[in-house]
Amino acid sequence: MTEPKERTDVLVCFGTRPEVIKLSPVIESLAAEGVLFKTLFTGQHDELFEDVAHLLPEPHIRLDIMRKGQSPGDVMQRVMAETGPLLQSETPRLVVVQGDTTTAAAVALTAFYQRISVGHVEAGLRTHDLNAPFPEELNRQLISRVAQLNWAPTTTAKENLEAEGCDGTVVTGNTVVDACLKYNFPVKYGDKILITLHRRENFGETMAEMFRQIEHLASSNSDLEFIFPMHPNPEVVKHRDLLKSVKVIEPLSYEELLRLLSEVRFVISDSGGIQEECAAFRKKVLVCRDQTERPEGVEAGFALTVGAEIKSNFSWANDSPEWNGDNPYGDGKAAERIVASIKDFLNS
Repeated sequence: MTEPKERTDVLVCFGTRPEVIKLSPVIESLAAEGVLFKTLFTGQHDELFEDVAHLLPEPHIRLDIMRKGQSPGDVMQRVMAETGPLLQSETPRLVVVQGDTTTAAAVALTAFYQRISVGHVEAGLRTHDLNAPFPEELNRQLISRVAQLNWAPTTTAKENLEAEGCDGTVVTGNTVVDACLKYNFPVKYGDKILITLHRRENFGETMAEMFRQIEHLASSNSDLEFIFPMHPNPEVVKHRDLLKSVKVIEPLSYEELLRLLSEVRFVISDSGGIQEECAAFRKKVLVCRDQTERPEGVEAGFALTVGAEIKSNFSWANDSPEWNGDNPYGDGKAAERIVASIKDFLNS
């Protein structure tokens, strides 16, 4: 006699390091609330997964889509090809994705084609420029359009979604705040500057120019220690020799990164997620992009979009690094609100 297949109400999908970090509080809350769920790891960033694997149980399902030099199109094609049969087999009532990765977009679109409901964590972030960030801006717009549940981290994100006519919008806060609050590191403002640069739209001469400006600042401010955990992308690493006075180190584990963030004077970055983490640890950040989908940080006064003009904006952060405003990204209870929304959906 064939054993009945275990029912799956919710399938939580992720493929990159940031997705693991931001979905781990949701997975923990789902388990605490007794919701029937499984997890799917696509392997989009397989080489970075082990760093954060301890944040959640071993995935129920693992794919192996990572290929050296893969393009977003390659990822989209392989994820859709492999998740299609899985969704037919698992038949979840709800597929949950996070953010704006190609994994998230591919899984959401596949679920939509199979008429499976989609829930989108961190929905509604927008620059309204499909080239910045690329391809993330298109990914997140696509996901929100097919999602039945859009969990917006802020009221600004909710307004973006409502303007587009998206369904099921609920303001929850950002789950990265939940994740950060687990690390009770004391906030200090020392003599270290944290640098993270890896965005695709900054590749090429823009990245080289930013490296040159950072090198100038490091050589001119010997009382400060510039620390750069360098992303392994070859388009970043190829400029490493421009940094003679900067402490270039291997990528840090998530806990190590947050510990360093709690100690530094301020941050120079083109990352999206670190803007939210800076809010949690009350640090100013020079955002090395022309625009940000997280305008709340700029409005709150701890983030400043500078493009590639790091040197001319250095004093804004260095002269008065302390920031004492309210965190615009939430109170650390985002996962609770998301799971309450999921339970309401399952019971409807």
